[in-house]
Amino acid sequence: MSGAKVISVDAAAWRDAQASARDLAKVRRDMPRLLRQVERAAREDVERARREAAARQDGTDRALAGLSEQAKRLEDETGRRLREHGKRLAEGRRELAAQGERLAADIARERAERRAGLAAVDARVGELRGESDAAAAAAHRLFEDARTMRDAIRGMLPHDRFAPGRLDRLASRLDVAQANLEAHAAGYSLSQVQDLYLDLSELRADVERLALEWEALRAEALAALRTVAATIEENAERPVADADPGTVLDVDHWTDGALGALRDEVARQVDLVADPACPLDAAELRALIAEAAPEYEGRLDALVGRAAERIVASQLRVNVAEQVVAVLEGQGFAWSGNTYAAGDERRAFFSRLRHRADGGEVVVEVAPDGGDGAGFTLRILSYEDDPDEAARRERSAAVSRALRAEGLDAGEPAEEGGEPDPALRDFAALSRPAPGGQDGRNPLVQRSARPRGADER
Repeated sequence: MSGAKVISVDAAAWRDAQASARDLAKVRRDMPRLLRQVERAAREDVERARREAAARQDGTDRALAGLSEQAKRLEDETGRRLREHGKRLAEGRRELAAQGERLAADIARERAERRAGLAAVDARVGELRGESDAAAAAAHRLFEDARTMRDAIRGMLPHDRFAPGRLDRLASRLDVAQANLEAHAAGYSLSQVQDLYLDLSELRADVERLALEWEALRAEALAALRTVAATIEENAERPVADADPGTVLDVDHWTDGALGALRDEVARQVDLVADPACPLDAAELRALIAEAAPEYEGRLDALVGRAAERIVASQLRVNVAEQVVAVLEGQGFAWSGNTYAAGDERRAFFSRLRHRADGGEVVVEVAPDGGDGAGFTLRILSYEDDPDEAARRERSAAVSRALRAEGLDAGEPAEEGGEPDPALRDFAALSRPAPGGQDGRNPLVQRSARPRGADER
């Protein structure tokens, strides 16, 4: 004999309710006001980066003011190209990488032409066996240019970040060149100093170009992350159709805090990228743009969908309880109360009935199956002083037939064995939130005080 009869209801039973869930699960991305805010912040980020780059280039130009005339012409042209590259930062972040590649190719071509010209000079100097005053003067002049360039890079440019170790290696070569000059081998050092200066000049161009592109990537990553953050905020609460005005779906509540965790994760990434000392390199920023931001969007889609499914499934559990109550009212029972386990709509729903003649009680429990809240299990718990097993079986069989008549895939009743837990009759204790747990203080779908009886249908 068992006072607990279990009727399993397949998850497909709530398929008809999924149309409501699908509508509720559509993530809103048409949010003009928030997107305008994100775009405005992106433009401000780009403009700030452009101003900082211009200030850095101005400082570099001042530091290079002492270059020889020939070197200054070369660096002026490099500076002009870098400034044009910086202006494009404000015109189109997504095109900057391709522009940077073209810029690097142009600068490399100029350097190759310069090396070819200097090689011809070097050949003529070689004919003089390095003894001419002209060769010595040229070597000393290029050495001073190289030292000026080294100091400008060291003092003005973020070389450690974008070309780690290169300046130190070139500085070591500069020390060797200085030793050769001091050993009165100026003419023989000319080729060495020429290569050194051009390598330093290339380092200057590379660092400035890479810094510009990094700032552009940082601005784009910030825009992508802020768009995700705005989309999360826009979808944190969703209006519920066919419910009382003002009733909303609280996505964080219905995902057990998962939306809040996603919001916090994205906020940490925004703070990391927005920090001027952001430690991410260009590859990591590209990964944020191409992989992390879309992955966050996908997680948001899944969370909103999960919340919608769970709230619709919660409503379906109440509807099933209503149907069971109607059947039992036809067998002489009167409804006496509803509650949720721990007062939480995400958990099992209970209805209690008392028999009008003998005072026996029945508790109807409709509990979610698994973690997604889609399917559910129905238990009919009988509490009687003089149990009648045949009546119990007929009661649960009538419920199963009624559910199938409503189109639900309800199985045949099964016995759990033994008598049901008497604590489930105490709705005051049953609805009490667990210490430290989440409860249902703010019901998200307004429900009637009790399931409707058969006479109310």
